[in-house]
Amino acid sequence: MEFQLEEIRKEIARATDTASLRDLRDQIHEKLRSYPLDSFPGDWNDWVNTVHDELIRFAVSQAEKEMDDKGLGLPPKAYAMLLFGSGGRREQTLWSDQDNGLIYEDPALGEEEAVARYFEAFGQAIVDVLFQLGYPPCEGNVMCNNPLWRQSSSDWKATVDNWLGNPDWENIRYVLIIADSRCISGDAALGEVIRNHLLEAVKADKRLLGHMLRNTLRRKVSLGVLGNLIPERFGEDMGGIDIKYGAYIPFVNAIRLLAVRHGVPHSGTLERINGMEGKLGAEGEAVRDWRHAFGSVLKLRSLTSSKLEEGYYQSSGVLPGALLTKERKKDLKDALRTAQKLHKYVEKEMDSIEI
Repeated sequence: MEFQLEEIRKEIARATDTASLRDLRDQIHEKLRSYPLDSFPGDWNDWVNTVHDELIRFAVSQAEKEMDDKGLGLPPKAYAMLLFGSGGRREQTLWSDQDNGLIYEDPALGEEEAVARYFEAFGQAIVDVLFQLGYPPCEGNVMCNNPLWRQSSSDWKATVDNWLGNPDWENIRYVLIIADSRCISGDAALGEVIRNHLLEAVKADKRLLGHMLRNTLRRKVSLGVLGNLIPERFGEDMGGIDIKYGAYIPFVNAIRLLAVRHGVPHSGTLERINGMEGKLGAEGEAVRDWRHAFGSVLKLRSLTSSKLEEGYYQSSGVLPGALLTKERKKDLKDALRTAQKLHKYVEKEMDSIEI
């Protein structure tokens, strides 16, 4: 198999069943295991996420077909399949779990139950196809077979309003999940409804940013007080560095809050950084540092350890100590120092507004 993205997209499009597409995904993984990341032809993150997008779109299309084959028909209302988390940000690694939801057009009076039953079955069908393609379940159950993450447009707005009106830790966590949403299939305009509703709510009430700040700064970078990397101390990952929670998530969280604060309507971290370049005034120079540092983190995150377990592709998010070359250690330390400065900037900016 050649690493020509368009050819792989065509092969996915030609797939007629889930089993053959799973075989193709397995082949991609096997090929990439022996391919040196540093010499990969093109943008690794874009390549990987384009493949994920095509696989997930296949899952939605296959679920529609299965529903129709069962005599349940095609979707009775317009809908959008949403990705959250790293999928919503278009930052998945090769090993990614499910983080998804559904939003559908408000049914007419008297049709509510029938429409809800259809999308309940449809959501389960999508999740089942994704299971077969090797995507493990979300640990937090953020999937479209969960009624909390599968609602009509009006019900979604009411749910977000309820979360914002009761801004405890868990509800704000849900709100921040919504901030990362991206439509992967279906009605693109409908897919923007929830995130736009959230941005408008924050614009109208800046106090919400204070609640988001607590969640945002919870994750600290894996850098000691003397500027040393903090390795994993126990278990199979001992000696490695937790890139996911010690580098990637602290960056994502901080940039997301700034994007919400400034009304930047993107879900991807690099898109958000680019979108804020003209909004931060004198801090515009720092934006370039954020962009460079986050690019380094994305690259290192792609090298984290992984395994195939019970048919699912999974990763610990830890970069093994054996891969921590002198150059990578330097890149990581530089990126983490930038992340620390970013967190300080976020705190300063939040202090400068009335919340």
